[in-house]
Amino acid sequence: MALEKIIEKLENEKKVKIEELRKKREKEYEDFVAKKEKELEEWKEQQRKNLKESLNREESTLLSQLRLKYNTEKARIEAETVNRVKLLLLEKIKSLSNELYNGIWDGFVEKESVKGGEIILAKGEDKIDVDHFCKKYGLVLGKDRVEGKGGFVIQKDNLVIDLTIDTIVEELVNKNILEIAQILRGEK
Repeated sequence: MALEKIIEKLENEKKVKIEELRKKREKEYEDFVAKKEKELEEWKEQQRKNLKESLNREESTLLSQLRLKYNTEKARIEAETVNRVKLLLLEKIKSLSNELYNGIWDGFVEKESVKGGEIILAKGEDKIDVDHFCKKYGLVLGKDRVEGKGGFVIQKDNLVIDLTIDTIVEELVNKNILEIAQILRGEK
């Protein structure tokens, strides 16, 4: 009987030890699973963060590209509009009556205080009263023509005064470019 009790006691101790080991292994397994789940969640969160940063960078790059494209197109349209304004202004000046047209050039020449020299007409010039300018300002008509849609150049010694329509319109636009840009952008 004593042997049976010893065997029974050993069996009980064995069951207790097995149960303790099972619980210990179960706890280790649960801890391992919890640790791995936590690592997985941290990895997922890091991947989300990386993806979000990557998307933000791509979005920022795309927005920058779109802004650049928009600003380039806007600048192109503004430049095209300014060129159209220049052409329209040139056409309006050329369509003035001969009296008004010559009066404009009289004003420019008087402003420059020209006395003497050579008047060289622009290739596109066909309305200037050359005789009037030659007599009034002591000018001599040059044989050649300069590039331009109208007007002329006065040359005396080393001095050249460019009074072509192209130059005058260009200077007028350049002088007022800020105001023109504000009008084009609807700021005025």
